[in-house]
Amino acid sequence: MTTVTLLKDQQDRFYGFEAAGHAGFGRYGRDIVCAAVSVLLINTANSLEELLSKKVSSFQDAKAGILEIRVTDYDDPEVQLLFRSLELGLKEIAGEHPKNLNLTNRRCNP
Repeated sequence: MTTVTLLKDQQDRFYGFEAAGHAGFGRYGRDIVCAAVSVLLINTANSLEELLSKKVSSFQDAKAGILEIRVTDYDDPEVQLLFRSLELGLKEIAGEHPKNLNLTNRRCNP
């Protein structure tokens, strides 16, 4: 199962995410749940950098199925919109595939 944790500050503003695990929906290279989640996560990170010119720190270990990002300048309506869009997409996937994707939120200091 893949677990994606959306990170929020004390004012409920998104500032990053942590994703870990393999969805286990299909065999490696053919897992559509893993592919869908990966596209949403990577597209969000790329959009933050390329479209909004935000500094994104990241950690990735493809073999272990780990991707983590943090945005330093996240108090921006456009940043929050991208994260809300990510959350919307992930909720849809989790609703359709609850055995393969666990979506959580965590409040903590950035």
